[in-house]
Amino acid sequence: MNLRIGLVGLVMWGTVNATAGIANADASEDYPIPNRILKTTCTAEQIMAAARDVEPVYYERYMIDYDNHSQQIQQATQDQIHWFFSMDYAGRRAYSEELAANFADPLTVAWPNHQKLFFNSKGVAAHTTDTCAKYPPDDQSVWNW
Repeated sequence: MNLRIGLVGLVMWGTVNATAGIANADASEDYPIPNRILKTTCTAEQIMAAARDVEPVYYERYMIDYDNHSQQIQQATQDQIHWFFSMDYAGRRAYSEELAANFADPLTVAWPNHQKLFFNSKGVAAHTTDTCAKYPPDDQSVWNW
């Protein structure tokens, strides 16, 4: 009997601790959006052009995945990423905080990786933000791979 009570207590303690860790999810300087992306003055198209040239494997994978989604999802992705890059640092930081705690927006449900090229990797963010300013800010051709 004491063993059973002990096991139940251990399971409950583990559940409470695991849940507390999830409930306390918080954005950091580089999570979920790398700080360099939060601070860049580049547009989505400049980031994509830089990724195409300095991180071609990431760009190619993203575009293959992008092309495998409906026109509605593609347009929603463009609209959302343009909205993100139109914000100042404070707005982007607030969005990052929201992403850390809430993954339930309809676009994320429809395509969980719709922001992957922009937000996924500190290394990709560093490489793309280092060179993005040299690309045209409104080159929509980067969305057509």
